[in-house]
Formats: sequence, C-alpha cells, structure tokens
Amino acid sequence: MKRSSKPAALEFKGRLLSITRVRVLDPDPAAIEAHLQSMARQLAQAVEGMPVILESDQPIELVGVLQAMRALGMQPLAAMDGALANDARLCGLPVLPADMLMEARGKAAAEPVAAPEPPPPPPPVAAAPARRPTRIIAEPVRSGQQIYVEGADLIVTQTVSPGAEIIADGCVHVYGTLRGRAIAGARGDTTARIFCKKMEADLLAVAGVYAVAEQIQGALRGQSVQAWLDQDKLRIERLDA
Repeated sequence: MKRSSKPAALEFKGRLLSITRVRVLDPDPAAIEAHLQSMARQLAQAVEGMPVILESDQPIELVGVLQAMRALGMQPLAAMDGALANDARLCGLPVLPADMLMEARGKAAAEPVAAPEPPPPPPPVAAAPARRPTRIIAEPVRSGQQIYVEGADLIVTQTVSPGAEIIADGCVHVYGTLRGRAIAGARGDTTARIFCKKMEADLLAVAGVYAVAEQIQGALRGQSVQAWLDQDKLRIERLDA
C-alpha cells in the first residue's frame, strides 16, 4: 500500500542573527538623534529592523533615545548594566550584566560533570569538503546589485557603485574604487579581511563588526586600505602604511 506524503508543517532554517551594541559617547539628545538620522539616510536597509543593545557610562534621556530609534525602525532589545540600568527597567527593557558571557562560561566550567560512558566506535572519517574556488567579478558592480559568495573569497576587478553590496564568507578584494557596502566574514570568520584599491565605501564590515562612512577617518578615504578585526574591533589602515 502506497503511503501518502504530506507537506511538512514547519521548515527550520539556520540564520546568523547579529545584535548591534550601541555605545553612547555624547549624552546630548540632539546629537544622538542627528547621528541616528544620518545613519538611517546612509544605511536605510541596515537600520530597518536592526536589533540593538544600549550601553553608556553616563545617564542619558533614555525615553527620547528609544523613541528616536523606534521611529527609524530599530529594535532596542536591552541595556547593559551601569548608568542606564534604572531608566531601562522603568522603560521595560531587560538589563544585561556586562560580564554575562564570561560568567556563563565560568559557571559551565565549574559545574561538576558526570563521568561519560565509553563512546561507541567512531564512524569512518569523511573526507573534508573541498574549499570553494574564489569568485572573480570582472565587470563593475552596479547600484542596487548584491553579490554574495558562500564559503570563499570574492575578488572584484572593477568599481563597486554606490548602493551596491558585496558579501563573502571569506575575504573581499576590490581592485577598483569601492563605494557601496563591503562585508567579509559574513558567517562569522573573524580572520577575514577587506582589501580595496580606493576606499569610498558607505560601510565596511568584518564578521558583523562594522563602520559607516562617517566613522572612517577622512584621511583614509580615496586611499588603498585594508580592514580587519583586532580584538573584536574593526581596524582600517592604509595598505602602504
């Protein structure tokens, strides 16, 4: 008797969710709102729906900041413990301890673990998957175009236009002018780098850590640069430095 097949009720897909930590450097509400508005103009798609965690070393008008963020489509999820803790609780935001991850790791290491049973014989070792070849784009990347390379590096030999986006799980190389957005280490590879001959980008990101145009030093614009992570901070320097 033939068994009838029914469509699955659910489909599970893995996705890397990056949460942006927003650190307040200037408590002036007008300065904060102006910065948010500027970022929204440059990166409208990135800002819309962006989940954020707020942190500050000094008190701020948190209600106004939250309203400004939500008006732009950002999603404040929590605040780090410290100067914002009391106001965050009044606003209904969770307060996260600064050393939450370290405490979790330490607790896991300190808990006694029962002796495991002898493991079964290991299965035959499967051959490692072949690394995907580098993808080379030999024509300009036009405005509105998005190129994503899975499991490999990306090389663009021409210009990347404003409004274009190039993404790779590995490194990104641009041998022309880089405008638009460039993202390396899209799946979390912290060793990935971005190289470009002439940097005029709207955004550079490596493994989820990014900088927008106004954060990149003026002396670097128009220069040959590389970007990489150094202790979870994005560094951008001239290639000939």
